[in-house]
Amino acid sequence: MSQSIKNKKLVTISNVSKKYGDKIAVKNFSLDIYPGERIALIGSNGSGKSTISEIIGGIRKPTSGTVIKKDKAVIGIQFQDSRYPHGITVMDMIKYYLQTFNIEITKEKLNKMLSTYQILHLTNRMVQSLSGGQQQRLNILLSVIHQPDLVILDEVSTGLDIEVREEIFEFLQTNIVEKNVAMLLVSHNMSEIERFCTRVIFMNEGEIIEETTVQDIIKIHGCVEKYMHDQLWKYKKPLQVAIDSEKATIKMCNP
Repeated sequence: MSQSIKNKKLVTISNVSKKYGDKIAVKNFSLDIYPGERIALIGSNGSGKSTISEIIGGIRKPTSGTVIKKDKAVIGIQFQDSRYPHGITVMDMIKYYLQTFNIEITKEKLNKMLSTYQILHLTNRMVQSLSGGQQQRLNILLSVIHQPDLVILDEVSTGLDIEVREEIFEFLQTNIVEKNVAMLLVSHNMSEIERFCTRVIFMNEGEIIEETTVQDIIKIHGCVEKYMHDQLWKYKKPLQVAIDSEKATIKMCNP
């Protein structure tokens, strides 16, 4: 990373903790996010990944610590569980986002965007009636429609079949990677992380255990799947490893 980029942090997270009663969901989490960076948050269920993502995105408030957005950086967020109001159409939801973020856009440009995301023909449909792939395309559109500097994606391809997943990946490549938008990706899909991310944060019980790069992981472990498996064995009981490994699509590295 060049010195000029290093001096332009998008977001600085300093010693952030989050408690729910006596339970500590996130503990002393610190991270700098730079323009164009693509960071993966990995770890077993309950390790604090989604909680810290929502704190960075401004959805939850930390119990302690700070999240500072530099130069009024704009953040887009796609939730793991998208719960839209009942009886709302796709176009209603899009108009709500445009009004919320005060986005001026011509009908022609909006239609072109909707066509790119393959949801132009769905604008009058109720959001609840969309298939998993259609809803994820809407989720991603809403997370980038206001042209954010950082996009936070939480399990963006979970539960989708291979064909739809590949469509989602193409959207990520075109609208995030190629536009040099910073990304924070929470995922159990290790091949997805290997494909899109450069930096990896491994969390356990709310804390950052290790920060590394995809390049170094591949050099040492052969692939991100093997790295994740090794980390799960180190910090979890065998039964939990089996459960998390299945969700993380753990498999042998390709030769």
